[in-house]
Amino acid sequence: MEDLEHLLALARAGDGTAREKLLAECRPFIARVAAGLCRRHLEWGFDDELSIAFITFNEAIDRYEENRKVPFLAFARLMIKSRITDYLRKEARASAHMAGSLNSEQEDLSVPPLESSLAWQDYLAREAAREREEEIRDYTRMLAEFEISFSELVRCAPKHHDARRVLLDVSRRLAADSSLFQQLMKTKKLPLKELSLLTGVHRKTLERGRKYIIAMALLWHHCHEFLYLCYYLKASGKGD
Repeated sequence: MEDLEHLLALARAGDGTAREKLLAECRPFIARVAAGLCRRHLEWGFDDELSIAFITFNEAIDRYEENRKVPFLAFARLMIKSRITDYLRKEARASAHMAGSLNSEQEDLSVPPLESSLAWQDYLAREAAREREEEIRDYTRMLAEFEISFSELVRCAPKHHDARRVLLDVSRRLAADSSLFQQLMKTKKLPLKELSLLTGVHRKTLERGRKYIIAMALLWHHCHEFLYLCYYLKASGKGD
């Protein structure tokens, strides 16, 4: 996420190389959003929806407003969803018109383009709030598999900055190690011995911070699914 934010800042400042790199690194994300909306596999160079999504993501780089407290990828995702939805509506109307089934009343249901719609800001706020609630629900369900409640995170988080930073580093390394993370998911237990060897952190420290490490590792590993939660974690300074 740090690299993405750095590239985004450079791209918005006019660095063309940074923009190209950002677009290249985010192609999988763009494809997932478009395919999820279309509910089918899409191929670059063949499906218009991917081209629309890619162009829209590029526009999102310039249109993003950080003061709205919406993470960039979530903002770009909302723009892509809006643009592709508008495209699919137009395609459906065109097909219906060709079939002779579109009447004049239906034609009036056309949604104004994103750029000229005064309802865009309301749409952004409404959809961002809905997505935040969905993330919290999904994350809460994921934590429940480890017998951790969402409310517990406040109580089990280390109060001292240095202690919190150590456990966050452990959780990041756990999330990045595919073998250990798979072991965590399979056993629902923290691999204390292996994690201590990997990080150099004493086993007792890991045991005391077990719930916090697991919760943060789940978040880091699924960060592209929990965009708002990861953004909040970083914005609050707890992700340092």
